[in-house]
Amino acid sequence: MGFGKWRIRDKLDEGGFGHVYLVEDVEKHEFAALKAEPNDTLIVSVLNRNGDMPHVVQIYHSAKHRKFCYMIVTLLGDNLRTLKECLPGRMMSPSTWSRIGIQCLYAIKMLHDSGFVHRDIKPANFVMGNERDPDRSRCVHILDFGLARIYAYERNGVWIARRARASARFRGTIRYCSPSVHERKEQGRKDDIWSLIYVLIEFHCGLPWQKERNKHKLEEIKLKISDDELLKNFPAEMHDVLPHLRTLNCYNRPDYSMIYTCFLRLIERIKVQYDDRYDWETSVKIQPLLKMRTKRPAYENADEFFRCDPIKIDAPPPIGSDITSRMLFQIYLNTFQKISIF
Repeated sequence: MGFGKWRIRDKLDEGGFGHVYLVEDVEKHEFAALKAEPNDTLIVSVLNRNGDMPHVVQIYHSAKHRKFCYMIVTLLGDNLRTLKECLPGRMMSPSTWSRIGIQCLYAIKMLHDSGFVHRDIKPANFVMGNERDPDRSRCVHILDFGLARIYAYERNGVWIARRARASARFRGTIRYCSPSVHERKEQGRKDDIWSLIYVLIEFHCGLPWQKERNKHKLEEIKLKISDDELLKNFPAEMHDVLPHLRTLNCYNRPDYSMIYTCFLRLIERIKVQYDDRYDWETSVKIQPLLKMRTKRPAYENADEFFRCDPIKIDAPPPIGSDITSRMLFQIYLNTFQKISIF
């Protein structure tokens, strides 16, 4: 099957929310990835509305092919789940996961600053760059927006919160979703970060419930476990995050800057440098990539980014400002049409 100058060469992945294919530009003989998922096309386009952004794939082409939307994007490398499974003990060192965690937090905040919550934060949805691209090879990219939801929208230059539902269906992956998801509450920005902390605990020492196969028992463990018990083997520098998240509702803005500072304190204590190798890398392999890199990654000096609050939402929407799902979809459809690269 052809998509303009692009030809499908292989299937790369098949998840619950779309297929991913390896495609080749028959004119330039360059490779990319094709994703067939309408939600991804919209969100990635919005994230890239101001140009190529870190931690988000670059769109080369997007269009509608008969009954489905697709986009051709940056070809990436392995996801964090695959990389973890290849490591001894299937664990990551604090040197690795602390730096990876900062990148994941950066990517999540980028999504939040565009009005979306991901609702399925897990290792498989964070992917390293392709080793043939020096500027992206060691960069974590956030993917798979099939469960993402609009929590805020922009009208006349002002951001407005979307009113929370009284009860929400389960959305996410049971191992990593926050307690609020089990309680069928509306998800907000805090829930994505909660899932990230679960991911990092798994990388470091494993989750208490990760071997539990019974969904009801797993849910019971997650809802009953105390922060002290959950964090007892996790670095002390990270212990302030979950208590902070427990103070928030679905409208409140998380203190990204405080969470970033927790990572920085850990990195300082263990004396790791950003250019140090990750657990799955060798020094011989990364040295050429570091030399060919044309710029330093933005996450290495991100104090201002994590302090910045472009949306300024921390409470429910004003009375009378509610909007229907159909109207909300039209707002984002109009935005998408303005920035689309069809």
